[in-house]
Amino acid sequence: MKIEGKSWANKGGFYGKTQNKSMKSYQQVITMAKQSDKESQYELGLMYELGVGVEKDLKQAFDWYEKSANQEHAKAQYNLGIFLALGKGVEKDIRQSKHWIRRANENGYSGASIF
Repeated sequence: MKIEGKSWANKGGFYGKTQNKSMKSYQQVITMAKQSDKESQYELGLMYELGVGVEKDLKQAFDWYEKSANQEHAKAQYNLGIFLALGKGVEKDIRQSKHWIRRANENGYSGASIF
């Protein structure tokens, strides 16, 4: 899917290959995410959305994006808006989708400017 690819591309190969010793593990990301680190919450959302290092789970992805989005993480706000627009892992809600995508744009995420 184009949206997922774009989201993944924005990570700049963050997770790399499994042989890469410098990549963050699921355990490192979850630990930081549970400590309310908005970047780690966003990364965990990506992991669950794409099934990287964990089993794909769109509900978990949505929940982690929402936590990050509530802390003004622009990419998480955009992804949350897309989930709501498409009904990915949640009930479709166009009004809320527009809200989150506008916030992403206001917070500087240029990908949201097309809305």
